Amino acid sequence: MIVLSRDGAWLSRLENIALRGGWPFEARAAIPAPGRTPPPERALVVLDRALAGASVAKSVAALRALYPAAAIAFACDEGDLDAVAAAVDCGADEVLGKTWPEEKLAVKLFALRDRALGAQTRVSADGALKAERRSHRALIRVRGKWSDAELDAAGFALLWRLLEREGEPVARAELGAAIAAVSGRERELGTVARRLSALKKTLAKWPGRIESARGGVYRLSSKRR
Repeated sequence: MIVLSRDGAWLSRLENIALRGGWPFEARAAIPAPGRTPPPERALVVLDRALAGASVAKSVAALRALYPAAAIAFACDEGDLDAVAAAVDCGADEVLGKTWPEEKLAVKLFALRDRALGAQTRVSADGALKAERRSHRALIRVRGKWSDAELDAAGFALLWRLLEREGEPVARAELGAAIAAVSGRERELGTVARRLSALKKTLAKWPGRIESARGGVYRLSSKRR
């Protein structure tokens, strides 16, 4: 576990959790400069809001470039409304409340570690759409070449869930829960429709489609051959 923070109490709490999990622990007082040290093959990185700067999303993107195989958590005080707002769509795999009880933090971090070590790539049935969980990248193959489809954290969460259940109906409530999991708060049901509309536009070059049906269900399907 690599923790980017200057908060001694926070570092001590996470070090205790790391010791319980048998994980190596490293504390850093700033985001490392690129190229200083080779990135670990796998890592769990926790970014403190105090070190994230004006743009949390840019800081998370910098960490993904620095640690391409890492799972990234963003930590903030729940009472800091600006920090909570910054956590929404910041691109992190998980949002942590620094005031949470240690058991709740441990559950979240252990689950994040398990996800990071689990399945990391999903590909559509036609082989032309791919999502890579570690790098949070979505790629579309056009004329034999892969190109990036730019997605924020919520868009990626929707795509990941739909690809996981390709060809099957997925309830709006389930997709809303996927968004809430990465944003750290519940979302209105209308958010799902707006997010899916944006996702469809981003995937416009992919020959498959995302369909909606009565009853608030959605389905991702590859183009029939």
